Amino acid sequence: MQTPLLDWCRSLAPAPLQASPQEWLRAAGGVALVLLLTLATGAWLFDAPLTLRLAGPAAASAVLLFAASSSPFAQPWPILGGNLIAALISIGLGQAGLHGLPAALLAVCLVFAVLLLLRCPHPPACALAVVIAGGGPRMAELGYALLYPVLLNGLLLLLVALLYGQLTGHAYPRSRQPRDNPHHTRDPLPSERLSFTDEDVDQALREFGEYVDVTRDDLQRLIKQTEKHALRRSMGDVRAAQIMSRDLCRGTPDTPIEHALATLRQHRLRALPVVDDGGRLLGIVTLVDLLRYLRPGPADGQGARLRDIMSTPVQAVRAEAHMVELVYLLSDRGLHCLPVVDGEQRLLGMLTQTDLIAALYNHWLKQLAD
Repeated sequence: MQTPLLDWCRSLAPAPLQASPQEWLRAAGGVALVLLLTLATGAWLFDAPLTLRLAGPAAASAVLLFAASSSPFAQPWPILGGNLIAALISIGLGQAGLHGLPAALLAVCLVFAVLLLLRCPHPPACALAVVIAGGGPRMAELGYALLYPVLLNGLLLLLVALLYGQLTGHAYPRSRQPRDNPHHTRDPLPSERLSFTDEDVDQALREFGEYVDVTRDDLQRLIKQTEKHALRRSMGDVRAAQIMSRDLCRGTPDTPIEHALATLRQHRLRALPVVDDGGRLLGIVTLVDLLRYLRPGPADGQGARLRDIMSTPVQAVRAEAHMVELVYLLSDRGLHCLPVVDGEQRLLGMLTQTDLIAALYNHWLKQLAD
C-alpha cells in the first residue's frame, strides 16, 4: 500500500515549468497591459462597477492568451465567439425569467455544450455565464446591452495580443507553417519520408482519448523537435569542422566567369565560393548560374565577372554546427553545398552532400561494430 500512496502523493507535486523566466515575464507584461486597457476603456465607456464584474472572466482569458497561446482555448474564435455566445445564452435565460443560482447552473451547462458543438471551447466563457446569469437585477436590467462590453473586452484582448506578439517576437495566432518543397513536387521532404505523417498524429490523438491542450500543428512541431534532439544524441558529437573539405577552390568578385567555369569543370565541382582579399565569404556561384549566363552567341558573357552573377547572401554554417543541422539543410532545404565560416565570416571549408553521406556511412559502420 505504501508505494501506491507515495506515488499518488508525488502526483500532487507541481509540474516543472518548461518556459524560461523571460517568457513568463513577457506573458505577465501582456496580461497587465491588456487588463489595464480593458478596465480603463470599460470604465470610460460604461461604468466602473459593471467593468469590475466582467473583469474576472476577461483576466482569465488574458492569462490563457498570453501564457498559453498554443492552447486551442486561446485562439481568436474561442476568445471572441466563446465569450459572445456565453453572454447571449446567459442574457437569454435572464430575459426568460431565470435568475440566481438555477440560472447560473443552467447557463454553464448550456454554454459548455454549445461551445463544444461550435468548436470554440473557452473556460473563461463559462465563468462569464455565471457572472451574467447569477448577477442579479443589475445584469437583468441591462439585458442585451451587456453584449457591448463583452464584445469590447474580446476585441481588446485580440488586438493587444496581435500587437504585443509582433513587438515581442511571438506571433499570434500562429499560422500554419507551409511545407515548402524546394523541388516544387508533391513528395514529402526527405526527412519526413521515414518519419510520422499527419495521419499518424491524428490516430495518436484519437487513441489518447483525452483532450490535449495544444493545437495539432504545435504538437506536430514539438514531436519533430523531440525527434531532432533524440537523433542528435544518438549521432554523438559530429561537427561540421570534422567532415568539411578544407582544400578549396575559390573565386573573387573580379574572377572572369570563363575562368570560374573552367575551374568547376576541372575539379568536377558544382559551386564556387566567392571571397574578398581577407578570405571573407561574399557570395557563391553554381555551375547552373554559370551555364545560364554563358548563352550561345559570339559575344555573350565576354568580360563578365563573378560579382555580376554570384548569389548573396549565402546560407553558411559555423564550424561547430552539429551533423543533425547539416542533414536538414542539405536535404529538406535542397542545398547541394554549405560554406563553413568562422565568427568573422571567413571561409574555413565547404560541406557537400557527398561529405555528409560519407560521414553518415562511417557513423553507421561504427554503430554496427559496437
